[in-house]
Amino acid sequence: MDGGLPLASRRIDRPRLLVIERDPPPLGVVAASLDRPCCVGAALTGCDIHGTAAVLCGCAESAVESCCAIIGSLATLATFDLSTVDVVIATLDLPDGTGLDALEAVRAVRSELPVIIAARPEDADRAAEVIRAGALDFVVCASGDQAAIRIAIDKSLAHHRERQENNRLHRELADSLAELERKNTLLEELIEQLERKSRTDELTQLSNRRWLNLMLQGSWAEAMRYDLPLACLMIDLDGFKLFNDRLGHQAGDQLLREAATLIEANSRQVDVSARYGGDEFCILMPHTEAREATRVARRIVEAWGERRDRADRDEPRVGMTIGIAHVDLSRPRNPDELVRHADEALYAGKEAGKNRVVIRRRQGIRAVGCEAAAMAGV
Repeated sequence: MDGGLPLASRRIDRPRLLVIERDPPPLGVVAASLDRPCCVGAALTGCDIHGTAAVLCGCAESAVESCCAIIGSLATLATFDLSTVDVVIATLDLPDGTGLDALEAVRAVRSELPVIIAARPEDADRAAEVIRAGALDFVVCASGDQAAIRIAIDKSLAHHRERQENNRLHRELADSLAELERKNTLLEELIEQLERKSRTDELTQLSNRRWLNLMLQGSWAEAMRYDLPLACLMIDLDGFKLFNDRLGHQAGDQLLREAATLIEANSRQVDVSARYGGDEFCILMPHTEAREATRVARRIVEAWGERRDRADRDEPRVGMTIGIAHVDLSRPRNPDELVRHADEALYAGKEAGKNRVVIRRRQGIRAVGCEAAAMAGV
């Protein structure tokens, strides 16, 4: 302890060494390698290397800069807090095991912690075994030989610091990549929202006219290239102006939303249902035969009629008229003419009494009774 703080809480700029040894001689070598003479004396006089508890060495002047813990057995190592250590140096011969046992115990807790095994000259032939077991270095030192251990410690510390720096850089990189991914996700969501907003009518949530025109060009090109059927339905609410004038714009907006919901419910995923403008809607129906387009139109008008029948008696009656154009019937020369043919059928239906389905043929306009069960000759 120093200043009331445990070792793990102190700022230590110098190496923190754990020495696991059986006999005193290596202690002086390791302590001297700290390059703090005052610590050497404290270590030699203040540590019981044969005790069962780790003893920190250092002096008041240098305790925040360097420290060395010395333990004398594997049993003590099992209770030692290795988070406080930068380098471990163990002798090959221990009272209750070997340096290899110490190495295994350290690596089980902190696999990245550099471990040096010090051995007598007669054990030099065990170097390969020790390195294969995971030791960073194997040092053979004769009595009083400080240079080899000092070099090994310096190398181990350099290795440890380099590994810590690499780990720090990897963490920072991982954090940066995670933050970049988060921002990219937010950006993609924002772009998707903007794209959706750019093609959506705000009131009805159907496609807007701009998006309808883009889809019309693509569907027309596909139909012409592959000789595929293509239909267009123009839809208008009969009597909407009177309804809006009498009940107000909020009620009128709600009625438009109800119409949009009904139209969307009767459209396929491949269809493009859009608000064309005001109380007028459009459904672009790729890959659709004229009979199927007409059935859809009749179904929409009939469903809207059921809604009208459920309406309040004081509510102005609002009907629905639909004009249909199909590439196989009216033979339009371009996509704009396909829409114009559907619009012509729509206005012919309104002039003929409203609340009906009208189809544009090459020979002219033909009304389709919504109450009919089938349509011959469409």
